[in-house]
Amino acid sequence: MKTKKHLLASMLFILLTMTAFSQDLKPHYPVSGGVLGALNYTQFKIKNVTTIDYKNDIGYAFGAFLNFPLGRTFSFEPQVQYSLLNYTLAAPATGQLQGSISYISVPVLLKLHTGSKMAIILGPQFDFLNAVKDNNNNFKNADFKKNSTALTAGLEFFPHSIVQIYGRYIYGLDNMDGTGNPNTVAKYYNDGFQFGIKFRLFGHPIIPEPPVVAPPAAPLDTDGDGVTDDVDKCPSVAGLAKYNGCPVPDSDKDGVNDEQDKCPTVAGLAKYNGCPIPDSDNDGINDEEDHCPNVAGTAANAGCPDIAPDLKEAAKSIYFISNTAKFSDPTRAAGKLNPVVDFMTKYPNLKIDIEGHTDATGSDKINNELSQKRADAIQKFFLDKGISQDRLTSKGYGSTKPVADNKTSKGRSENRRVELLPKW
Repeated sequence: MKTKKHLLASMLFILLTMTAFSQDLKPHYPVSGGVLGALNYTQFKIKNVTTIDYKNDIGYAFGAFLNFPLGRTFSFEPQVQYSLLNYTLAAPATGQLQGSISYISVPVLLKLHTGSKMAIILGPQFDFLNAVKDNNNNFKNADFKKNSTALTAGLEFFPHSIVQIYGRYIYGLDNMDGTGNPNTVAKYYNDGFQFGIKFRLFGHPIIPEPPVVAPPAAPLDTDGDGVTDDVDKCPSVAGLAKYNGCPVPDSDKDGVNDEQDKCPTVAGLAKYNGCPIPDSDNDGINDEEDHCPNVAGTAANAGCPDIAPDLKEAAKSIYFISNTAKFSDPTRAAGKLNPVVDFMTKYPNLKIDIEGHTDATGSDKINNELSQKRADAIQKFFLDKGISQDRLTSKGYGSTKPVADNKTSKGRSENRRVELLPKW
């Protein structure tokens, strides 16, 4: 009981404090009323027992309200609601309600209007038991008190609008146990929040017409550019507010104003901040599209040099021991491949496809596997030299891509090859 008294005293203190700082309302608000709908976020709170607990659950409410103004600051508002509360155990327990109870609730609210946007609501609530629904069929209406009371307090927003939003805390004062069993230790109280929307159906505020105030004389704007003469640095020439009423400066007439133009005396493009298209290596490919902007190249190679012949020449001189992926002359192979490593170091955008090929001698399975291993051997050489994996691909094609006639010894020799193909 001491806790309940403290709660009531706190609510009254808040009410009196807000009254001291309250603002006058609009001149006149008549009796109003309407309908409401709400969500109940509540908990069946148990006292004297620690082994059983209920969790917060969501129910609903709907009903009607009447609001009676009490002067310029306060109003009195009774409500009638059909309110359903859901009760869900936090952990399984025997002999406890698991379901819902519906009530006819009558909040009797005193409202302190702190302004046109918000009101504090405070008062008692009377609940009349309607129906008990127990999922386990252990409880019925007679097991709970038919009448109970609670204290409620909260806030309402836009209290004079057609649509009003509110939230209030509801603190149950009565033990809901109606069994009359003197051995029952546990006490059950309703506790939680209600969040709702109200729709006013009648009683619109009477708002007086505001006094008519003559508008101030419009400032002069001689050149009609939207910048008044008192701040226009070019009052007789139409301009932009960005330039204090003066025209946009563009000395080189390239469409980029001088404040943003990095080459204000040379016509250029907006893409390059007013400067001409840059081409550092003078190969006719601008730097943004040139993969090798500091070395002259060709458009076909994205501005990089044509090194395909060099790669072809290097690959031509790489030989393997018959039926293996081992270089027949590792020193010679390194001498041919090291310049390719230099190319890749010099041009970081360069990537290489490594292709292994065989003649038509032998089965496809053997040829495919051998050509892949030979392509992988060259890839490993590059990886060991520090070239990253994402710049290299290796693929064995076996005898599927001949470049000469496999019926002759010379043709078969030409078909046994490795190819290095550049990609930019």
